[in-house]
Amino acid sequence: MDALEILSSPITWAVTVGTLYIFYRYVTSTFNYFSDQGISGPKPMPFFGNMWGIWKSNLSEYDMSLVKKHGKVFGYYDGPQPNLWITDLELIKAIFVKDFDHFVDRRTFNFKTKIVRKWLTVVKGKEWKDIRSSVTPAFTTGKIKRMSLLIKECVEILSIRISAVAQSEGKMNAKLIYGAFTMDVIARCAFGLKIDSLGNKDDPFIKNAQFIFNPPTSKTPLILLPCSRWQNGADVVTRGDKRNCDRPVINVVTFQKSTLFLLAGFDQTATTLTNTCFQLARNPDIQEKLHETILQKLEDYVCHIFEDVCHEMVQDMPYLEQIIQEVLRFYPASLRTERMCTKDISYDHGGGRIHIKKGVLVTVPIYAVHHSEEYYPDPETFDPERWNPENKVKRNPYSFMAFGAGPRNCIGMRFAMEELKFAITALVKQFRFFPVEETPEKLRFDVGFQPALQPMNAILGIELRQPN
Repeated sequence: MDALEILSSPITWAVTVGTLYIFYRYVTSTFNYFSDQGISGPKPMPFFGNMWGIWKSNLSEYDMSLVKKHGKVFGYYDGPQPNLWITDLELIKAIFVKDFDHFVDRRTFNFKTKIVRKWLTVVKGKEWKDIRSSVTPAFTTGKIKRMSLLIKECVEILSIRISAVAQSEGKMNAKLIYGAFTMDVIARCAFGLKIDSLGNKDDPFIKNAQFIFNPPTSKTPLILLPCSRWQNGADVVTRGDKRNCDRPVINVVTFQKSTLFLLAGFDQTATTLTNTCFQLARNPDIQEKLHETILQKLEDYVCHIFEDVCHEMVQDMPYLEQIIQEVLRFYPASLRTERMCTKDISYDHGGGRIHIKKGVLVTVPIYAVHHSEEYYPDPETFDPERWNPENKVKRNPYSFMAFGAGPRNCIGMRFAMEELKFAITALVKQFRFFPVEETPEKLRFDVGFQPALQPMNAILGIELRQPN
């Protein structure tokens, strides 16, 4: 029997069709998980679930459209993986805080890189608890206060750089300059390095970090492959850099601290600084009120030993805090946060019962929560007064998740806030931001499956303020 006869044989066709049918049933076997519970959601595709085309989407707009169409609770599939999406605040509180012991872990990845497998953001169970306990002392108030002196040195270098740009060009690429600044802060505070990378986009330290946070695969179907985002370039934090190194870089605890500084303080902080300056440029009344507040605080602190911006001063500026909180609401540092169920649990919701089995993901689309009309009236208006004491006390705390929620929230939150406050205070004190021809009316963000917003065309006018 030749090959043609074999291929045309009814038995061959029957086996082929039967095999394909069994395989199809296998890859779609989870697709009734939510429908059997009466939970709606977008219809999944075989193999890809609901993720086909995600690499060419604007993720913030994509998440908003899903929530608008399917409501506060709906089912989604990351390939065959069931993923319960929630924007209901009571469920968020239950999953992230009240029943945290059922949702300790994050998504499972099979990393090839041993280094990445030990990141605090991906380790699980008791190992996570042990590492978190060992790393937490690095972010105490006292430690951050001491690091503020290093941050201040980096801010001074940043101010010199921006002053030169203001006098020579009158406008700047905010994300590029702030990315270099935040990397200098990380290098100095976490690695003991002085890389002096401001304005040098080709510095290998910055290039490797940018590869991690915004890899080319995020805009291709390769993003659907497990871990494609992190496989390459992830060991940058352990290699360090021998240039101007003040202290040895890596042991286990130091490694965790270093990677946390990198995750908390590089790309997301640079993006938040960019977004803040954009909103100040587009809202000159808010910018001038902040400037007046800074000048008043400087007068208040002039009798102390400090001659300029200091840790105590930036912690005593409620209006600055309001602006940063509104920026993080408008442009959250992370678009989504998620947990994996480690023990079966059920919840009453909407007249029914939601059953979450072990291994099922739960995702909170943070951007959609922060732009909900229900939680934030007129959400597309930038308004720092949402965060004054009178308004803040009326708001459900779980409607703001810029740093996550519960025991597994962002451990680097206070460090990031310290860096933001120092930089914004020093810059607004010296410079005025304003729109130029290249400045968009509304910030647009890069497409692709990325964990954080990547602003495009963030060109702002910049000028030195005249001394009073």
